[in-house]
Amino acid sequence: MMKNRMKRKLSMCLFALIILSGCWDNADIEDISFVMGYGFDNSENEENAIKHTTQLAVTKKKGEQGAAPQGKMFQNITLEGSSIQDIIRSLSLQQPNPVFTDHLESVILNQETAKTYDLAILLDQMLRDNITRLSPYVVLSKQPASEILNTNIEGEIPSSYISTIFDNETSTLKMLPGVRLGEVAANLSSQKSFALPNVKKIDNTVMADGAGVVDGKERKLVGFLTMEEVEGVNWLSGKGKAGLLEFKDNENNTIVYEVQHYNTKVKPTFQHGAVSFQVQVNAEGWITEDWSQSSHNLSERYIERLEKLAAEQVQELMTETLHKVQKKYKVDVVDFSDSFRIAYPKEFNNIKKNWDDYFAKADVSIKTDVKIINTGDVVK
Repeated sequence: MMKNRMKRKLSMCLFALIILSGCWDNADIEDISFVMGYGFDNSENEENAIKHTTQLAVTKKKGEQGAAPQGKMFQNITLEGSSIQDIIRSLSLQQPNPVFTDHLESVILNQETAKTYDLAILLDQMLRDNITRLSPYVVLSKQPASEILNTNIEGEIPSSYISTIFDNETSTLKMLPGVRLGEVAANLSSQKSFALPNVKKIDNTVMADGAGVVDGKERKLVGFLTMEEVEGVNWLSGKGKAGLLEFKDNENNTIVYEVQHYNTKVKPTFQHGAVSFQVQVNAEGWITEDWSQSSHNLSERYIERLEKLAAEQVQELMTETLHKVQKKYKVDVVDFSDSFRIAYPKEFNNIKKNWDDYFAKADVSIKTDVKIINTGDVVK
């Protein structure tokens, strides 16, 4: 009995020593370089065609006091090379510490680079790396990616700041939901066309600014959508959360409708080798601003008139956006393929390699129904 107790005590002591001693191979945080963002630009050097910017978080040095170091919270290193792996390995020539990519938050692709290179090849190193996660957001920029990553946002790391922009997708329909690296990889692998959010630098901040259109077959950027056209994409795809709809009344007064909830149903038809779609959008929301002299008029007739005007505005946004992606870019970035695949799985499997061609020729009818369920507190 006494021997068993001694064994138990000895075991507990050994266990406590293991716990208290910590990990044998641990490293201090100031001895690690955390990669927060990547930027891709074209280089003017023919031999080293890619210009790659790595954004590192600045950590406190040993013995420093306070919550954060003075100055910028990040360090950017821009290198040129013929391959991404070679560039990343070259970081070791400038960094005394090991580089970790498992905290990567944003990947920025300059538009010219995205037009020049097959995105599957450009992003290949990250997708093969078993350390880099598939969760970073991927965005485009008409400005150099290195310039975006060098934005001096007070108290912020630009790549982290960009990732937080997409938290506001519940407040606006003029911004695409964030697209993560894993989703980009899946689309490229299946040769599915898609849209990527675009960002731009203004003074000391970064903001969303429309979107880029990526051709699934070419796997390259082929064009851009304005913020209003992004709004149209969100209505057509039903992937937006909520936001504002601004329209004019018959006297050209501004009316603001806040979308609380909307639903987009896409009904496909496949006959004689041709595809067609019926799109039905239903929305509910509030009037949050009314610049007309009759805004105090809460009559049923007045509300019905505003509902009709709002529905017409939604229909116009959708129609103009659809015309651009169908006739100009000829690619499906509104995910009509999903509804067709569900309704016609066998047929979709036969035509999916040429889906964008079918989409570009498809007849689409659109119906909208907008309801005003609240007019707010009228003060006039």
